Amino acid sequence: MEEATCRFPEWVSAKITDYYGEQGINHLFEWQINVLNEAIASENSENQHLIFSAPTSAGKSIVAELLAWKVASTGKKVLFVLPYISVAREKLHQIQRCWRRDDISVCGFIGPQSTNPNEWTGAVCTIEKAASLTNRALSEDWFQDIGMVVIDEMHMIFDSSRGAHIEHMLSKILLFNETSSEKIRIVGMSATIPELQRLGKWLDARVFEANFRPISLKNHVIIGSEMRKLKDITGEVLREFTEDPLITLAEESFRQNSQTLIMMSSKLDAEKTALSIAMRFHELKKTDGSMLEQLKKRADGLMFIRNGLERHGCKDRNVMAALAWGVAYHHAGLTMEERECIEMGFREKNIIILVATSTLASGL
Repeated sequence: MEEATCRFPEWVSAKITDYYGEQGINHLFEWQINVLNEAIASENSENQHLIFSAPTSAGKSIVAELLAWKVASTGKKVLFVLPYISVAREKLHQIQRCWRRDDISVCGFIGPQSTNPNEWTGAVCTIEKAASLTNRALSEDWFQDIGMVVIDEMHMIFDSSRGAHIEHMLSKILLFNETSSEKIRIVGMSATIPELQRLGKWLDARVFEANFRPISLKNHVIIGSEMRKLKDITGEVLREFTEDPLITLAEESFRQNSQTLIMMSSKLDAEKTALSIAMRFHELKKTDGSMLEQLKKRADGLMFIRNGLERHGCKDRNVMAALAWGVAYHHAGLTMEERECIEMGFREKNIIILVATSTLASGL
């Protein structure tokens, strides 16, 4: 894993850098600094739209957050637009924890609630809520109070069902900017943006494309019992499994104290796989005391998750049985509260093996 070595820009408040420091982010990568410097290189550049693309885990979000904080610190409103409720909720909690240190109020437009525009400076919204909020700003004549709109997962503009909401919202901003002295800046980001240059031309935006990935990605495929490189599926067999490859790899991950995310195509498969892995761990503990040692380290965290699930009325015995071994599943059959408990457990590294369907995949 490559380490970040660049200091935060001088214009970032110490209160904000302290927050990131507490999250283990004390430095930025070179590509992040380059984008930030370009984005504020001159007074004029601070009004120019910005689109950037970088691989997953490269650190796109922090670039947008710092630029948004800079605008919000002047009193202008900032909108963060995210595609999914679970992702928007997580972003809301994170931005609130960070920006409250600088006395900047942040609210969420995620569920049915509505908030007076005088009560917030930052807003975290889903796509549809953001479109509705900008329409409201136009009708109530406070559109000029918005200083920046950040579009996360910018590739969603090409989505056949929801992309139109983003396109209409951005079109209104472009039209507003043509006649207003108060400009609204658009910042868009994604790991994969088709036709990046064309989109940049439409928005008249600065375009950045980084190929930097701090953690190397290795892709393999298992066919039957044989593992090969994804780019050479007819080539050398790297490994041959004598038992179920999925359960074997999950066991190895557990022993290495490394988290594993397993994606399945159905709720039933997710549950069956999670329970099979938990059953395997149960059998192994009879002959291997190190399995219990691993679980003892996470005992308090797993108990906290269990109590949270029970508090939300979870009666699913399978969930509790798997959780006892640091294993969980996540699918649409669980309530929103139950899924949030499991997501938190995985994020805080108490759940070691998480088997999920696309309900979690959308937030990756």
